[in-house]
Amino acid sequence: MRISKIIAALLISLCLSACVSSLLIGNQLQSKLMWSFLKPLVGFDPNEVNFFEAPIIKDRMTAILGDKYEPTMKLLRTAQEIQQEGALFYVASRYAPSQVQAVTDKAGLVWNSQTNQMAVMLIKDGKSEIFSEQIAGAKEAITPVFPQELQNAYSKAQEIQKTLNAPAEAMGEALDKKLDSTIDNVKQEQKNKIDSTINDAINQQIPDAQQPATN
Repeated sequence: MRISKIIAALLISLCLSACVSSLLIGNQLQSKLMWSFLKPLVGFDPNEVNFFEAPIIKDRMTAILGDKYEPTMKLLRTAQEIQQEGALFYVASRYAPSQVQAVTDKAGLVWNSQTNQMAVMLIKDGKSEIFSEQIAGAKEAITPVFPQELQNAYSKAQEIQKTLNAPAEAMGEALDKKLDSTIDNVKQEQKNKIDSTINDAINQQIPDAQQPATN
């Protein structure tokens, strides 16, 4: 039964690869074909079924990620299962770092069956990013939807990064205030020197002006 599901999914993948260039967000026909490809694979190890190498997946991922494709795939290949949460089909990395990290690297790939939008979440070296397909020329960007597992990971990474950045930001503000104060003091000193020079010059001219002219 599992083998027949895999074969069916692969056949659908081949059909989809022939028309991958026409995939559009909101395209109901393409969405149904993608559903037919992914639904039988839920519960399978994505690496065992060559999920990431299917043209319909790989082509869309490379278009979304660009030069972030390889670091994202390095994490995603640790995923152990293709999962479904409502209308969302996704894979999430299970990366276990050898050393303790403040923010654990994580990646997730999500396809939304309601919008036919594919999105990727990447947490790498403490930096969290989201990449998603968009409609060219659209007035507003379509906000991707992520399953709870990835939402939690993203929120946690954001909170930790904010906490880590807080001391540096506070120090930066203190340095800015100190610099502003120093500049103000220098300006005041220069002003005082100029005022003193002008006053001295005026005082020297006054006695000269008061002396009577001699014939």
